Amino acid sequence: MHSACRYHPSPRTLAGLVLAATAPLLGTLAISPHSAAVDLSNMALMYVLIVVVMAVYFGRFAAILAAMLSALSFAYVFVPPYFSLEITEAQHLLNAVIMLAVALLVSHLTSRLKQHAESAERKSVESTKLYELAQQLAGALSREEVVDYAAMFLSRSLGAQKTRIVYADSGKADDASVSHALVEQCIKRHRFLTAPAADGRKLFYLPLSSAGGSPGALVFEAESSALENSHTVKHVETAASVLAVALERSYFVDRARKTEIEHTAETLRNSILSALSHDFRTPLTALIGMADTLLDARVSADRQQYLLESIRKQALSISEQMTNLLDMAKLTTGPQHLAKAWQAIEEVLGVTIREAGAHWPERPITVQIAADLVPVNIDAVLMERVFWNVLENAAKYSPAGTPIEVAAVRTETATEITIADSGPGIPPRQLEHLFERFARGQTESDIPGCGLGLAIARTIVEAHGGKITAENRPEGGCCFRICLPLGDLPDFDAMEATS
Repeated sequence: MHSACRYHPSPRTLAGLVLAATAPLLGTLAISPHSAAVDLSNMALMYVLIVVVMAVYFGRFAAILAAMLSALSFAYVFVPPYFSLEITEAQHLLNAVIMLAVALLVSHLTSRLKQHAESAERKSVESTKLYELAQQLAGALSREEVVDYAAMFLSRSLGAQKTRIVYADSGKADDASVSHALVEQCIKRHRFLTAPAADGRKLFYLPLSSAGGSPGALVFEAESSALENSHTVKHVETAASVLAVALERSYFVDRARKTEIEHTAETLRNSILSALSHDFRTPLTALIGMADTLLDARVSADRQQYLLESIRKQALSISEQMTNLLDMAKLTTGPQHLAKAWQAIEEVLGVTIREAGAHWPERPITVQIAADLVPVNIDAVLMERVFWNVLENAAKYSPAGTPIEVAAVRTETATEITIADSGPGIPPRQLEHLFERFARGQTESDIPGCGLGLAIARTIVEAHGGKITAENRPEGGCCFRICLPLGDLPDFDAMEATS
């Protein structure tokens, strides 16, 4: 897996060797004029200092060379007999030997400390990169995002290019340069493999295995020497294990999303079928019965008028439910494009109340509008739909003849519209589900409707950046509260002047 290669010293190492060869000589020339005034032990310390500096900045080889040359220079120049390597006194010989031993020991310890410091710094940098990768992958929910983050990581760490993931069960790879046989071997042997690429570079195959989904290989292109260092190999293999976990999570997230979508679709289908079978079949059966009665020539004129009015009401009820179904289908297909304009909320509310008064003439509707209301930026047509659905809900679930109370006030940040009835209220356990599709305040009821009106109202209000809530009133009945944000009011005077 790892190819053997010759050692080629770096330019920094060569420069260190040159300085190690010249520094003792320069030190000797600098101190030799003062040799009579300097003790031999102090001279030896100067050479030890040179060795330490070489070890700190240029490593062990430069320090050893400096130590050998320092010992020779010390013995040749400063130890009697001068300018000779012959040492006649044992004390001077001992000084030279001790200086050499101390220099070599110090160089060895210093170079080891430097190596440990460089190793700790390298591991710190690698740990930081792995931590950043793990942070990025924590928010990745798709395989495409995982590949993108892997490409960024390998590009920063190794200068890698063309990073991709090839799965074992994908058949042939999309890229002709990728060998699917090497992918299979990489996964089977659980070790990274290489293959030649263009411009003297290599393709690296790194195994990725996980408990779920299909195993695969991380394939990227980099320089031939990118993974010759064992530390780099461990670093990249650790990153590969993190990527494998992220891929496994994305696989299960994708499966969970698909399962949730299928479950939601199945629930929606069943709810629609239930609504159609219950809420449409009953009025249709009534329509057929009334039509059959009308066909009987013996029915009186008054009875015919009553049946015709009943048929009209049932048809309007079916039409309203169909409208709700179509509106909900339209609102859930994607982002809503609102035809917003600055509107006086009391005018929009007044239009809906007049329509409700005509539809339920026996139902009194009281209205309280605050004097300090300001225009709001809304889609008037959709907001009328919201008010109508809430008013219809209040009329359906409160006794006939009881009033519906409508009020509009201004708060610090919103215009607040409340619509309250005097009905039985909503069971507490159903309040939190009231605005869901096909949810009804009374699940078992003969009141027509399929539970979409309030869901449509919430969708429209939230599209305006507002909020709709429901609560039971202490005195009885239910109160719906619609809050629409005020926004930044334009200068209407300037708009009129320019128009």
